[in-house]
Amino acid sequence: MPKKPQALACDASSLISLTDSCFVHVLYFFKRKHKAAFLIPPSVEYECVERPMGLKMHSLFALRLKRAILDGVIDVVPLGLSRKAESIRWAANNSFYADGTPIRLLHQGEAEALALASEAGIQNVLIDERTTRMLSEDPEALRLHLEKELSRSIKVDEESLSSFLRFTEGMRFFRSSELLLLAYEKGYFSDYGELEEEAIEAALYRLKYSGCGVGMGEIESYLGKIRR
Repeated sequence: MPKKPQALACDASSLISLTDSCFVHVLYFFKRKHKAAFLIPPSVEYECVERPMGLKMHSLFALRLKRAILDGVIDVVPLGLSRKAESIRWAANNSFYADGTPIRLLHQGEAEALALASEAGIQNVLIDERTTRMLSEDPEALRLHLEKELSRSIKVDEESLSSFLRFTEGMRFFRSSELLLLAYEKGYFSDYGELEEEAIEAALYRLKYSGCGVGMGEIESYLGKIRR
């Protein structure tokens, strides 16, 4: 598959955060203004569109994403990724052990999103799930976090971890909060006029409470840079 300019492989977590906080049109903004391509594998479509469509409390954000797919803003890529996705998931889920039992870190949708990025030569991965990002960017910090969370020693299978890191080598991970900040820099909130800074602040907190793994300290740091 040829590499697309400005392409992002997306996981369900980031798409749900954006749509649940009413920012699905950020995807339209980047598609229209910057020719960005948002690609998802079939399992991500199932997670954030097909499955929640049957649940009344989640059907609205599912409809928003379904509309984005129908509008060509999000592309569902039906690649034969099952073998690569399974290899990625196996490597991730056998990297850390607690009391001799492997810790499940990656689900199918996340594994397929990474497989899609690997197969298509896409560097940018949009994912709000903290565990996946930490496993790729700072596995030692993840190990320490798990030890604290589980109150037990966590052992590392170096071979499995190295295999996972080879799959994700060169990938850059972005959260929905970072995509929204980029949209702010590109003028997405310009219609708010003198309320533009207040709008991005409110938007970031809304994303946080919609599931994006961004801390309050990070948000305040972002806002401090904007206000300089």
